[in-house]
Amino acid sequence: MSVKSLDYIRYIYQMVSGQRSDDEREVADRRSAEIASVVSRDQHLRILDLANGRLRPQYTILKAAGANIVGIDLVNHPSRSATDLAYVAARRLYMWKLGISPRSLEPGSLVCGDTAILPFHSETFDVVTSVAAFEHFLNVPAVLAELHRVLRQGGVAWIGIHLFTSLSGGHNFRLAEVPLRTVPNGVDPWDHLRKRRLPFHVPLNEWRKHQYVELFAEKFEILKEYTATREGEELLTPEIERELADYSRDELTCRSFVIVARKYRSRQNY
Repeated sequence: MSVKSLDYIRYIYQMVSGQRSDDEREVADRRSAEIASVVSRDQHLRILDLANGRLRPQYTILKAAGANIVGIDLVNHPSRSATDLAYVAARRLYMWKLGISPRSLEPGSLVCGDTAILPFHSETFDVVTSVAAFEHFLNVPAVLAELHRVLRQGGVAWIGIHLFTSLSGGHNFRLAEVPLRTVPNGVDPWDHLRKRRLPFHVPLNEWRKHQYVELFAEKFEILKEYTATREGEELLTPEIERELADYSRDELTCRSFVIVARKYRSRQNY
């Protein structure tokens, strides 16, 4: 059996065992609590899931909870290739592990589109959320400008980022454990920041934490920014720290980074 086949088996096991669905539910619960603390509970919020992904777990969780939500991604197009059918099965598996019945979901609002050229009117949404997508955007400023445009004044952006500098930031299929606790035999920790022997399986912009914070701060009031999950602390030896001296220990061990930001109510304030 090939290494790639073993990696896919490992990924499927994580879904069946509930590791990935538990992580998605935790993200959703945290987001719900943090948005509720800054947005009126009386509002029927219109939400945009920016880059919902093929599995679209966050879109599904929000839709099942009755949210008025739209998801946008280039993968939201009708197709019946073998890959698409596999993702249909994977989505059903996710729903089963999340305790969501496919019958409970009303017809969805999934738009096929470019996140850097959003096909929505300005100030359409009360909340924009994005989970594990910003690290893949190759034109982050353009995406953020569009996010800002479609968010109403006083609206909130809740953004979760899988940092490139983290142990699993290279997004290789062999590093699919969430959070990553061990690396496969023959793989160096933080390979993507060192020798780059493993290929990247998806587009990555390689942005660092401070770059995201600085860009958001240009257009938004940052309400909160924090590390949601860490990984790799037990693997970060003094030797590796010296080799990666350009990166802080915080950057190297921060897997999931969250920015909660509010669009200024008055245009003259930014």
